[in-house]
Amino acid sequence: MRRHRSWTTSRPEATATSVRSARGPWQGLAVLVLLSLGSLAACATPVPVRRDVVLALVGEPTSVLAEEPNARLLAAAVMETLVVRDSRDELSPRLAQAIPTLANGGLRWLVDEDSVSGQLVADFTLRPDVRWQDRRPITADDVRFAFAQDRSTPAGTERRYRADRIERVEVVAERTARVYYRKGERWPDYALGPRVLPRHVLGGASEERRAAYERSPLHAGPFSVAAWIPGFGVTLAANPDYVLGPPSLGRIEVRFLRDRAAVLDALKRGEVDVAPSPALEADLALVLDQLADGTERSGLQTYYSATESIEALRFGPRFGEASVRRAIELAIDRTRIADIVFAGRARVPSSYLVAPSREALTLGAAPRVDRELSRALLGSAGYRPGGFGILERDGERLIATLVVADGSAARIDAARLVASDLAAIGIAVEVLARTAAEVDAAIERSAFELALVAESGADPFSATDRYRGRAGTWFDALAVTARGAGETDQRALYGELQRVWAEVRPAIPLYQRLAVDVAPRDLAGIRPSPAGAPLTWNAGLWGFARAR
Repeated sequence: MRRHRSWTTSRPEATATSVRSARGPWQGLAVLVLLSLGSLAACATPVPVRRDVVLALVGEPTSVLAEEPNARLLAAAVMETLVVRDSRDELSPRLAQAIPTLANGGLRWLVDEDSVSGQLVADFTLRPDVRWQDRRPITADDVRFAFAQDRSTPAGTERRYRADRIERVEVVAERTARVYYRKGERWPDYALGPRVLPRHVLGGASEERRAAYERSPLHAGPFSVAAWIPGFGVTLAANPDYVLGPPSLGRIEVRFLRDRAAVLDALKRGEVDVAPSPALEADLALVLDQLADGTERSGLQTYYSATESIEALRFGPRFGEASVRRAIELAIDRTRIADIVFAGRARVPSSYLVAPSREALTLGAAPRVDRELSRALLGSAGYRPGGFGILERDGERLIATLVVADGSAARIDAARLVASDLAAIGIAVEVLARTAAEVDAAIERSAFELALVAESGADPFSATDRYRGRAGTWFDALAVTARGAGETDQRALYGELQRVWAEVRPAIPLYQRLAVDVAPRDLAGIRPSPAGAPLTWNAGLWGFARAR
């Protein structure tokens, strides 16, 4: 419009012809072209809102349904649940029409005349319009079928853990399934236990068919797997029949990148829009802040979310003495770890449960570092300085191995700082990175000395079970009692469990884990979940608010 005004004379009678006679024929022609272009621009169709997003993962998942972080990001966009925990950590219905509660009559506590333990029973009614992605209706029989499948999965998997909380599932009506939970157990996440699987697809399916389903599952989520190119990425296409309405995005392009450095580079170049946790970690906070505030990708936003998980330093049998564990706790500067590794963003927890978990108890600040007292406690346990300043007792030098679950650069850095702190009191520690499965197996067999692992506290039952047999008989007794207690009593019992845990000290909580997600500022719907759900838990609601 500025060009239009600059060529227009103030005299009303002036025309393009008079201007051409004054300026020359070619300049007059230029005026007409500019006038035409201005009119076309004014009437041009607005640029359509963008309907695709490119999302980056570090590495390639083995399948959509594998129990690994990258697979969960895909599964959350492709699969749908009866109930989900939302961004406020509250239960929200998805395929289910409502949350069964005591207030609405969908949840009941049955008391058997022959038993005082009682049993929790919930009726889940499906929405009337829910369909699989092949447009077949979802029924209560699909809920029962999923439970039977989950009960046959290997022990130790999340699906098996949830299925083991349930005794049986009955079909009450075409759209209503009745879930009987294990007797004597009041499970806060009862509504998250049952799920659905398509019986018409998997019932009687061969091993080959089931393997193909793991890679490209037909389900009820907002997206489906349209293509999977090994070593490159996955294309997720929108499901127009999604229960909460057609997704705003048409597709999500998922790219498999080699490491987090490649993810950062792709973000800078604009080749990737979204980098969900755990592709990047909070130890990159300063780099990510510079990226978002700089000129390269100022349209990006980084979300830091405190999760219900911790990184814990676990003690093996060699460190079974209470005084030695106390000495190690006093030697480790956890605040320094948070400052160095996470630029001060990470919190130092006081127990194995952390907020926003409703059962978390604040036990006060972490003990002040006191290495003089630490050395005194080790001396009282019979340790004396030996060669190179390494402590010895009965001719055995205090040299230990700290195994660290790989997949987290921040965890490796924290482990090295722990080793440095312990060296200051005469404990020599070698840091060894191993796969998470190897570390978990070593802990299960008690075949380790020290271990640094991520531990989720989203489910207080499973978080407590993790330490049964390792935190004393009183802890074990309280854990059993907490399962059958009412909500008010449960909170009190979990408070006592955390106090006992802190006294026995089977582990030291080093820092609370932060989920780090990077996305465009104008991509609406991004809602990181404090319960640790993948960022894609609500991908059906993602959409660009304006044209890009």
